[in-house]
Amino acid sequence: MKKTLPFLLTLALLLTACKASKTVAHTDLLLPQKEQTWQLVARQGHPLNRTKAAPSLVINPDAGVATGFAYCNEYTFKLELVPAGSQPDGDYYTIHLGLWGSGNLSCPEADMNAEQRYLSLLAKASRLRITATTLTLFQRDKEILHFELK
Repeated sequence: MKKTLPFLLTLALLLTACKASKTVAHTDLLLPQKEQTWQLVARQGHPLNRTKAAPSLVINPDAGVATGFAYCNEYTFKLELVPAGSQPDGDYYTIHLGLWGSGNLSCPEADMNAEQRYLSLLAKASRLRITATTLTLFQRDKEILHFELK
């Protein structure tokens, strides 16, 4: 009995440690893939006017960048994603984006203004929710940009 008790205690500790590590592991969460292109469909809860090409977003977590095209110019953001857990409506991440650069092609003033608003909203994003076909960026708890898989 004296030899069995330490073995059982050790086994119980190992099983508890394995169970605890499963609850914090985020490897089962969906993650944007570097080849996936997301098309903007709504900004701040309002559907986009579909007569013009909508901005696109490509997130590459491995390289730590988010790139895309915004009305007139291409852009690149430095990216940091931290898993925040899975919910019934999708998988969540904390996101930090910092603008590295964008093109400087001129286009109509309305498009330039829309581009600046879009890039500003991207920079304000603090949370990301992803499903198999949608990607949504939030500023705190407020939805700011909603994308669909292209």
